[in-house]
Amino acid sequence: MKKIRYFDRNQEILMDKDKRIKTFDEYALGYTINLAIDESKRCILCKDADKRCIKGCPIHVDIPGFISKIAEGKILESYEIITKTDIFPSICGRVCPQERQCEGACILYFDTVRNKRNKGLPVSIGALEKFVGDVVRIYGIEPAIEVEEKKGYKVAIVGSGPASLGCAYELAKKGIDVEVFEALPRLGGVMFYGIPNARLDKSIIEYEIGKLKKMGVVFHTGVIVGRTIMLEDLKQNYDAVFIGIGAGRGTLGIKGDNLINVFSAIEFLMSIAVELPITNIKKIAIIGGGFTAVDCAISAIRLGIETNVIYRRTRETSSARDEEWDHIKEEGAIIHWLTQPKEIIGDENGYVKGLRCVKMELGDIDESGRPKPIEVPNSEFFIECDAVVLAIGQRPNPIAFESIGLKTSKWGTLEVDENFMCSVEGIFASGDAVNGGDTVVRALKEGKEAGNKIYDYLMNKSRR
Repeated sequence: MKKIRYFDRNQEILMDKDKRIKTFDEYALGYTINLAIDESKRCILCKDADKRCIKGCPIHVDIPGFISKIAEGKILESYEIITKTDIFPSICGRVCPQERQCEGACILYFDTVRNKRNKGLPVSIGALEKFVGDVVRIYGIEPAIEVEEKKGYKVAIVGSGPASLGCAYELAKKGIDVEVFEALPRLGGVMFYGIPNARLDKSIIEYEIGKLKKMGVVFHTGVIVGRTIMLEDLKQNYDAVFIGIGAGRGTLGIKGDNLINVFSAIEFLMSIAVELPITNIKKIAIIGGGFTAVDCAISAIRLGIETNVIYRRTRETSSARDEEWDHIKEEGAIIHWLTQPKEIIGDENGYVKGLRCVKMELGDIDESGRPKPIEVPNSEFFIECDAVVLAIGQRPNPIAFESIGLKTSKWGTLEVDENFMCSVEGIFASGDAVNGGDTVVRALKEGKEAGNKIYDYLMNKSRR
């Protein structure tokens, strides 16, 4: 008899651990229709949900509205409610940090109005959203997206990650011609190259992008803006340009970060996404406490590499989902909380051989709103490894915009005004290229908002 394990928190069917660590297939297998309906009936349909789960959702999905339709068995109606604001439910349902957003505000778990923790588990909003998106996708029942008549304007979009796709959707829906320029061979940006298949199957990304193609969005791959074509050319030939190139470059700034087998997270994950061989690595140290660090750990474990994750804060202050920390720990990852790397140690040939670290303790709240990590005296220790992955704060690659002289912050991110416009008129940006790296749903939200601002800019242009 096939062994099935149910995930403790939201009752999604989960692939058995011993099987999932040997495959990159998606391991959270989702709800059956009966489980989805049962879970949806746990929602008490709060009258002030706008102050709770809806407020907790970055794109303000009508959560009680779509859940109530699941309870009634009206899956297509549920999907139509979700996609009024979230155009990619199968993606967001999988990768959003729900317990720190909508589920964290669920009254069954935490009363955000009274600031009081309750005893129950939150409604599994993310798993329900994923269920709805998957049913519509798998059964091919998605309704056509209505597109307004053409307005006579065209916009160039640089990059094809979530911010760019959100921007393209809003503009195409309003009758603007959109062309997307992607440097890499496959579309989806960080969703394709930066999230392992075990968490987000590539076919889902291709399906969601297919919706944009049906709306008339044109995609060009293998075009490096700043090399193949210049940003100045796009600005001259299009009525507006949007930059959504993400943020894939990062450094820890410690001694040894230039040794052989020190990778940025995107280098490591991209190698796996395009099936480049990763050889001669037996023990890896992944530095970071967010989604990217967990994604790197998921991937390393499936490659049979002994995996250490090092984070200078605690699990409670990390940005990754609790369930994913549980998953990688169960799969064998060694997690070092309150640990700060001080130096990457190399051998005589310039290869990584270990990581010198110190223990940390939490102090007062800092500017990030979290307790500041403080080094514990005389706590130094050594982690043996032959590779290091830097899954830390990133910055955008300036190739796309360096020739035109767009204003950037001290972190190398693009500076924009309240309308998402850069320092050069007609050029807009949002997502990780501006915020330095955040969730897929935040990039999607900001891309959609930028798309609406670009539309307003074009309409004001026509009135001059």
